[in-house]
Amino acid sequence: MFVYDTIFQNDQEISAFVKEAEQNYKNQIMKIAEYVQGREKAGTQFITLAGPTCSGKTTTSHILEQELAHAGISVKIISIDDFYRNRDDISDDEKPDYESISAIDFEVFEKCVHNIRSGKDTYLPKFDFMLGHRSEWVLHRPVPHEIIILEGIQAIYPEIRATLPKDSKSIFISVDDDVCAYGIFFEKREIRFFRRLVRDYLFRNAKPERTLELWDGVVANENKNIIPYGHQADFIINSFMPYELGVIKPFLLDTIQYEEQKPCEKELHENLKEKFKNIPEISDRFVPADSVFREFIGERHSDKECR
Repeated sequence: MFVYDTIFQNDQEISAFVKEAEQNYKNQIMKIAEYVQGREKAGTQFITLAGPTCSGKTTTSHILEQELAHAGISVKIISIDDFYRNRDDISDDEKPDYESISAIDFEVFEKCVHNIRSGKDTYLPKFDFMLGHRSEWVLHRPVPHEIIILEGIQAIYPEIRATLPKDSKSIFISVDDDVCAYGIFFEKREIRFFRRLVRDYLFRNAKPERTLELWDGVVANENKNIIPYGHQADFIINSFMPYELGVIKPFLLDTIQYEEQKPCEKELHENLKEKFKNIPEISDRFVPADSVFREFIGERHSDKECR
């Protein structure tokens, strides 16, 4: 468990606290990059980067890509999220499950992986989460000795792994710490729920009621298909940022507009106000633009009006 009750005296102390957290996170990625660089280049290599919802998979894949690019290694990131079936099609399922392999257009995914492994040009889909459907196709031309990073919740699933070479490496990322902050206990999955509330509201056109509606299914799928496989990964990354509770507090309490006539949203808002009452706010201006935490809160908000 991570425990802290630091009272910051000035901006310099806050800045140092944030920088230390960011460096600890990036050190984890640099160790993986060093390992990949040391492997013999014998054709296309695949790396899966998986983890439960709102772990920071997307940003982490891009930071790993940058580290490998510095070493002259060509990297292509493929988000498995881009292989989602249209939202309306998933919603028509008897029991819609957005986290399971059934949400993926597996036929298209398998064909794309086959073409890349064969060195063939392939068109990769792009999914628009605001619209809820595939928006375009983008051509990828494989190059010799490139690294393919497959990132997404489903990257850990056996069906996905079965399409890849046996020497593929795996990364598992999640919030790996329960936290006691200023005398208040925060469970590690709860921290990801806070992230998801904000991310869904800001970037996926989903109100708190929708996030709450899906959450039980998300948890059930994690317990069945994701968490049990995490310890089997070749590398494990903890994406918890010790400063994040202070930064996310105003997003949860002020940015999200809860509808008071909806009992579930009203109760959630009241519970969050009680939970965070002792947590000192930290301005998101201290959070670097390339931080993994920006994946959930977006660009700088502190000096401009929140929606």
